[in-house]
Amino acid sequence: MGERGPLDTRVMILLVLLAYVGVLVRERALGPHIGVSVVMVVLAATIPLAGPHGAVIVGLTAQLLDFRQWHWRKWSFNAVMAGTIGGLGGWSYVALGGQPGTRDDLEGLALLGQVGLPLLLAYGVMTLTNALAVAAMSAVMRGTRVLDFAIRVLRGVGWAYVSHVTIAFLFVVLWGPAGLGAVAAAFVLGPLFIAHWAIGREAQARREHQETVTTFVAALEQSDASTAGHSARVAALAEALGGVIGIHGKAAESLRYAALLHDIGLVAARPSRDPEDLDEAAYLTSLSTHAEAGVEVLRGLDFLADATPAIAHHHERWDGRGYPAGLAGEDIPEAARIIAVADAYDALTVAPKNERLTAEEALLELEGRAGTQLDPAVVEALRTLASRPRGLPVPERPVPAPDAPVRALPDHDHPRISDAFAQWQPESVGRLL
Repeated sequence: MGERGPLDTRVMILLVLLAYVGVLVRERALGPHIGVSVVMVVLAATIPLAGPHGAVIVGLTAQLLDFRQWHWRKWSFNAVMAGTIGGLGGWSYVALGGQPGTRDDLEGLALLGQVGLPLLLAYGVMTLTNALAVAAMSAVMRGTRVLDFAIRVLRGVGWAYVSHVTIAFLFVVLWGPAGLGAVAAAFVLGPLFIAHWAIGREAQARREHQETVTTFVAALEQSDASTAGHSARVAALAEALGGVIGIHGKAAESLRYAALLHDIGLVAARPSRDPEDLDEAAYLTSLSTHAEAGVEVLRGLDFLADATPAIAHHHERWDGRGYPAGLAGEDIPEAARIIAVADAYDALTVAPKNERLTAEEALLELEGRAGTQLDPAVVEALRTLASRPRGLPVPERPVPAPDAPVRALPDHDHPRISDAFAQWQPESVGRLL
């Protein structure tokens, strides 16, 4: 990196103030415990303008000025993290050959190659450091896996990463090569806050989607107390299985939505008569329409469009003897195959006490069904999860309310009921949606 003189006090004061404004501006949530902040843009711009030491000072000081954080541990942690992120980004920039952004002899490709590209990569180091720190905190507080959570954070900041590093580069160019100096701040604050606002709108839409899904799940559980917690458990396991298999990004989000809502059709497809007045065949016939009914219930919700195929086909079997369409093998949507394994595992481990299996017993049972009822690759992913330190979840059987009706007929998700359908198939089986 080119020669850099002592830090300019006026430049540092301005950068600290800008970073402090970034701290005060509300962080945009991208998911539970995941967010992006304007202060990261100022830190990135500080690196070419004031070097690694300047980035450390700006990050540390801006966070220490935030006296709204009354809890001293959070206050000190955020300050140390901001300084660390700025320092690591700055030293990465130096190692990559990044030049001082105050030079006025850089232009065109030289400016992109000696400032833009190193800044892009240095910002990647900053983002990765931040993701790992958040993941470590989540592991301590919530017991999540550090790597899995870090990947989730990184997936969530894609648009924020591109917009923020672009604005940081623009700030540096206007300050140094364009010769505007501190006036550059006036030109970048507008685009910066517009980008931040756009990210917030996207985050708000995600929260609204989640609230809609939560409302549907609550309606299902209210209609049948025996389903309490089932959707959340299946979703958590399906998400973990998807991670093993390699499902990420939007596909992972659709898988989670589908797993949460896979039984929503039961609200519409339950028999009008008391189940105790029906024999098992009549009861199962009435339930065999719930997968298609779920698609109808959710029709018109565009954000669930990619989730509905998994909802429609989560009771298909690998051997083609499931319902509603009799699909087989890889013709079954992958997300539906994942939900089928999670669904069956949950049914086995929360069954009535005399039928309930341990996690290992349930895994062995499902391994015996690989290639018939279930996708062998997904069952193998379940074994992979079992081999990890935390192992497979062992859910507690939900305690029904005192006035809740006792289930007189078997759980339709239980593997032996899938076998019963395979032997006796309702007329609807094989009918395409």
